[in-house]
Amino acid sequence: MVKLKSVLVVGFNTRPLAYSLYKAGYQVYAVDFFGDLDLYPNVHECLIVTKKLGANYNYHLLKDKYSEFLASFSIELLRKHPNINYLIIGSGLDDNYNERKSISDEIRKKEYNILNANNNLESIKEARDIKKVYNFLKSGGYDVPNTEIFKNSESQYHIFKFPFILKRRTGSGGINVNKIENESDLIFFIKRQEAKSYNLSDWLIQDYIEGVPVSCTIISNGNECEVISINRQIIGSEFVNVPKEFMYCGNIVPANLLKDDNKLISEISIILTKNLGLKGINGFDFVLKNHYPFLMEINPRIPGSIRVSETALNLNLLDLHIQSFYPEKWKDVKKLITSIKPKCFASKLIMFAPKEIDITLIERINRLKYVHDKSEPVKKILKDEPLCTVLFQGQDFAESYFGALKIIDEIKRIIELG
Repeated sequence: MVKLKSVLVVGFNTRPLAYSLYKAGYQVYAVDFFGDLDLYPNVHECLIVTKKLGANYNYHLLKDKYSEFLASFSIELLRKHPNINYLIIGSGLDDNYNERKSISDEIRKKEYNILNANNNLESIKEARDIKKVYNFLKSGGYDVPNTEIFKNSESQYHIFKFPFILKRRTGSGGINVNKIENESDLIFFIKRQEAKSYNLSDWLIQDYIEGVPVSCTIISNGNECEVISINRQIIGSEFVNVPKEFMYCGNIVPANLLKDDNKLISEISIILTKNLGLKGINGFDFVLKNHYPFLMEINPRIPGSIRVSETALNLNLLDLHIQSFYPEKWKDVKKLITSIKPKCFASKLIMFAPKEIDITLIERINRLKYVHDKSEPVKKILKDEPLCTVLFQGQDFAESYFGALKIIDEIKRIIELG
């Protein structure tokens, strides 16, 4: 009997990664924040942060410290299963360099025979330093949003006109992004940061770019790279009760953009991938304004849109991610990616709880077709917590998107009727 290759996936929501790896024939171990119901059929063993600590999503200490637990539980699983073949870190540790280093140090000290299928720490730091990335793009003749470290000075307010953006220098998913419309908003923001004893220099002030949010998913071997898909991003949609204006809540793949738009988005993403020496699958977020893509953020890891891309392409991308770390396999990876075309359109929507959701309602929602990331019906879901994900495919952009919206409508009816 052939022993299955094993992989440890770590992240805020590992369910999509575990699903894909399990389907590709890997034995999957996971360290996950939520522990969604549909994670368990795909994993051999897992550690769930909220379960281990007996806390919920909105527990304030957990929200500030969850990255530490992701790292420590990863080390715990590695020590228990020292023969795991691969490590993949998803979302949740993007800017947590000490936590990432602690996992790498454990692998090095114990001499685990494991392939770390992630970018190295230096590449991640470079990719997350948006000011440095912008300087590189400007030197190449590309336009970027005017961005500075926030100083709360009159001279800055002469440069940045209302509305402008204040965003944390670290973080992802649009959680720490604030649109400042006027002086009252600014005063409120500053007072709120001072009350929390936050340093204002941890924030960036940036021109507000109004346009279409898009992203680009790329695969690379560190030298060569290929575009997997260009994706429409769904940001801050009130229809899914998203709690914050710039919070990520879904994708549509492919993005259905003009050919020239796709070309420029791909060009910028490829240049950055090569310059940063990124490996495996990575994501680039843009806002498309007047057909020009302004880079917003680089996610030097597998992006949240990965299952949507897999559905649209009918292709297992997690297996290709691992293969891309083997020089002898890159030629086949490249050939497959360049030959594949979308088979359909796919839409993903993340639904957030509009109010406290009872266990009986959770059970009914989980029974709906096209619903994923199913919350375990063991306790109430609190307002603003993620409730589930809808993934719907169709023959065209409209069919996939409006099909997903109809499922969200069904979920709303269940909640409203009780």
